[in-house]
Amino acid sequence: MSWEEKIRTREGYLEILDEVLSALPRSATGAGDRAIILNPEILHESRRTVVLNFKNMAERLNRSPQHLAKFIAKESGKPSSIEGERLIVQGRLTNEELRRLLELYVREFVKCPICGGLDTRIVAERRLRFLVCEICGAKSPVRKI
Repeated sequence: MSWEEKIRTREGYLEILDEVLSALPRSATGAGDRAIILNPEILHESRRTVVLNFKNMAERLNRSPQHLAKFIAKESGKPSSIEGERLIVQGRLTNEELRRLLELYVREFVKCPICGGLDTRIVAERRLRFLVCEICGAKSPVRKI
């Protein structure tokens, strides 16, 4: 029996759906099951803020440290630079401010707006940038920082 014939009945449809779902990778079937918990380790040195585990956080988000640092600098209005594993922000940035910035970054540049999945990547096409979801295949435009 072909799939065209199977899909006409409810049982046939459910059978085809089970086959398709079993062929998907495990991460694709539980899109909303995962969460990224970021715990920034902050050190305040006179008039600068040092994020000690910055590179680790960028890796957990599957983004380049330069992209994340550029976002934090632009949104906070404070110049920053990457030195090894750390991010140095000129000026005082509280834990709450940094957490808010990280949540905003995840919402805008990591989380898929369609399925809520976190397995995404940013793809540049000509002058545009898109957030491509590896779970549902959605392609959503994102702004350039």
